[in-house]
Amino acid sequence: MTTEHSHRHAVILAGGRGTRLWPISTAKQPKQFQALGDSRSLIAQTFDRLASVVGDERIFVSTTAGYVDDVIAALPRLSRENLIVEPRPEGKPAAFLLIANRIYSKDPLAVVFSAAADSSVSPLSVFQESCAGAFQFVESYPFWTTILGVRPTRADSSLGYIRARGAAMGVKGIYVARDFEEKPTRESTESLVAKPDYFWNSSHYCFSVSTLLEAYKQAAPELFAAVDSYNRTELEAEYESKDAPGHELLPLINGGWPIGVMACDFRWYDIGTWPSLYRALQDSQGTKLITSGAHIDLESDGGLVVNDSSMTVVTAGLNDLAVIVSNSVVLVAPIRKLEDQPDTIAYLQSKYAGLADQREKTK
Repeated sequence: MTTEHSHRHAVILAGGRGTRLWPISTAKQPKQFQALGDSRSLIAQTFDRLASVVGDERIFVSTTAGYVDDVIAALPRLSRENLIVEPRPEGKPAAFLLIANRIYSKDPLAVVFSAAADSSVSPLSVFQESCAGAFQFVESYPFWTTILGVRPTRADSSLGYIRARGAAMGVKGIYVARDFEEKPTRESTESLVAKPDYFWNSSHYCFSVSTLLEAYKQAAPELFAAVDSYNRTELEAEYESKDAPGHELLPLINGGWPIGVMACDFRWYDIGTWPSLYRALQDSQGTKLITSGAHIDLESDGGLVVNDSSMTVVTAGLNDLAVIVSNSVVLVAPIRKLEDQPDTIAYLQSKYAGLADQREKTK
C-alpha cells in the first residue's frame, strides 16, 4: 500500500453467535466460521474482500475470548497482533469502542472500515470502489462517519433502514443520514421500501477512531473508562459498565455527530437467516434449488438443502422448503415461514434445548 493511505485499516466483527442459522450455527461453532455455499468460511470470504482494499497487514478482527482459536484457524494470514479480543460478549457498542481504542493506540490518525463477518457482497470491483470513496470522504471530513447504504429490493424486517437525503458536504453520492429504523415491523418495512430516500444499513461503517472515541466518551463515560482500562491492563474485572448504548451508532446520533450514507450499487446480503442465505446463493448460483453437502434429489422445483452431517440427504419434489441437517437435529420448514416469522428459529431452538435437558435428566 502507498504511504498516502498508510492510516487506512479494516476490522471484521466476528464475535456473534449466529443463532438464527440454527441448527448449523451454534454457540460453539457460529456461522462466521462455517462454509455456507462456498469452499471458504464466511469470515475468510470477508477477510479476502477487505484485503483487496487495505492489504492483509492492516486487517483487524474483533472477537471474544472463546472464538480466538477459531479465528486463527480460519484466517492463517491474519497477524495475531491484530486480534482484538473481548473477554466475554458485551454487545456491538462495547466491541466498537474497544476496536477504536486498540487501533488508536497503534495509530492515532487511523481511519477504519468495519464489516460484519457474515455478509455476501458482489461484485467485488464495486465494493472496492465504495470502500475507496468512504475512506476518502472520512479522510477529508474526519468528524463524519460513513455508512455504505444499499437500495432495498424487497421488504425485509430483519434489516436496519436509514433515511438519507441532501448531499453530505456537497459530495455527490453521499447523503446525510436523517432517521434510523432498526428491524421495523413487516408492515412498516413495506412502506419504507417504497420510499426513494431509504437505504438498507449494510453494517459497513467508515470512521475516524479519534471521532468514535470522543463520541463514546461523551455518551457513555463509564463504558469508555472500563474499555480504556481493559485495553491498557486486560483485566477482565474492569470490563464492565451500566451505560452501554443500545446500538453502536447511538453515541454518534445522540451526540449530533454527522453521519453520511454512501449509495452503493453492489448486491448485498446479510447472511443472518436461512431465507437470506437462500437468496444470496440463488443470486450467485443462478438456480432455484440450493444444496450444500451430500444430497440426492428427484424433480424438485426449488428449495434450500444444507447438510452438515455424515449422512446423505435424499429429497424429491421440494418446493420452497428448507431442509437443514446437522449431526443432531433436522430442521424442515417452508422458507416463507422462516421469513415471515423470524422468531420461529428461536422458539424451535428453545424447545429442542428443553427436550435435550429432559433427556439428560432421565439418563
